[in-house]
Amino acid sequence: MFSIKPKWMALLASISLAISPVFAGDSGALLDALVRKGILTDQEAEDLRADLSRDSQAFVMASVSGGKVTNSLALSGRMQMQYVGLSTDQNVAAANQFFLRRIYFGVKAGVGADWSANLNYDFSGGNFDKAFMEWSGYAGATPLALDFGLRKVNLGYEETTSSGSLKAIERSPVTRFFVEPNNGRRLGAASYRIGVYADLGDANARKGKTSGFFAGAAVTNPQRTETFGDAGVDGSKSAGGAGYNKPAYWADAGYSSAFSGGKLKVGAAVGFLPDQGGPSNSNIGKGYDMSVYSIYANLTMGNFNLAGEYLAATVDSGAGVGKDAEPSGYWIQTSSALGEKFEFVVRYSSVDADGRGVKISDGVRSSPAAKTGQKLEELYAGISYFIVPNGMKFQVGYTDSKLSNGNSENGSGIRSQFQIDF
Repeated sequence: MFSIKPKWMALLASISLAISPVFAGDSGALLDALVRKGILTDQEAEDLRADLSRDSQAFVMASVSGGKVTNSLALSGRMQMQYVGLSTDQNVAAANQFFLRRIYFGVKAGVGADWSANLNYDFSGGNFDKAFMEWSGYAGATPLALDFGLRKVNLGYEETTSSGSLKAIERSPVTRFFVEPNNGRRLGAASYRIGVYADLGDANARKGKTSGFFAGAAVTNPQRTETFGDAGVDGSKSAGGAGYNKPAYWADAGYSSAFSGGKLKVGAAVGFLPDQGGPSNSNIGKGYDMSVYSIYANLTMGNFNLAGEYLAATVDSGAGVGKDAEPSGYWIQTSSALGEKFEFVVRYSSVDADGRGVKISDGVRSSPAAKTGQKLEELYAGISYFIVPNGMKFQVGYTDSKLSNGNSENGSGIRSQFQIDF
């Protein structure tokens, strides 16, 4: 994504039709002509050339509407289509379907020098991916970003990884058990929340692109929020039950190191969710609290990557009134790139529900399930083919899952995905 400096706004607005086909190719001839005519200096032309080529994935326009201070507008999107063929060894219907996994459309508008508005909506799922206002500045010499609105909390490394960058198509069973909506078994203990967020440190260090420390904190509503309906009525939920009147608190910290031949990122996060515990999702607001924890690491050496995460929680009366549950689990993933076109990945995941119960469908998206146990394991092996690097890819993988400890059930099948970013 790039932003266009105000002094060039009028110029770009007047010649936008002329240069629109050039955005996709070489703008050099046009810029050279503007230099010869004295409209741009050599340095201005070089700066503009760099701005125009900085990010080929975002189509950016300048807003010069009268009376408004919007200085940039970036549009982006993502489309994902999946096919799943999943079944279990029980007498339950198999999944054999094509479907649209995500249809994202995003907008980022720069407002003044330090503020921006960020919106990303999934038309396939009918939910927000983000909708917040951001102030970007410094705390002393350290970069600081303050977000106000709806986004993901900084807990769950796999969960906060972009859906477009997942190597195994879908997130692991342990991630889904901890962060997906509370269905009486899953915890709903992270992901989307409305609140106030502070991210300290270089954003590129948090992304693992540069070296440096990063940290974050947030105060949010305790309940997970995604849809238009959820976001619109969250403010009135205080009249509907005590479970929505106590804010949740989050914190995280980590370090990223970029060195010759590789990168390493490590971090940890914690969240406290009052009144969100209990033995099922019908016990919200009855005084049962929940705490959740995460530690993770990601190492890249050349074309090889190794990443993993451990998640744990304490759920008051999570296994029955008066009987706390301490579910936990981990995932570990290795991948290797073969040139720019292919990448191979293997991931193993294990989750222990510790009395809350878990089904294969709780952890393996789209999978059928018949029984409830206490331990779920999954092994995924797949390959990605990058049709257009950083723009279009096809992924396919095989998943094998096993439910045990209480009841037994085995599941398996394939999942594929075709994705395009723009």
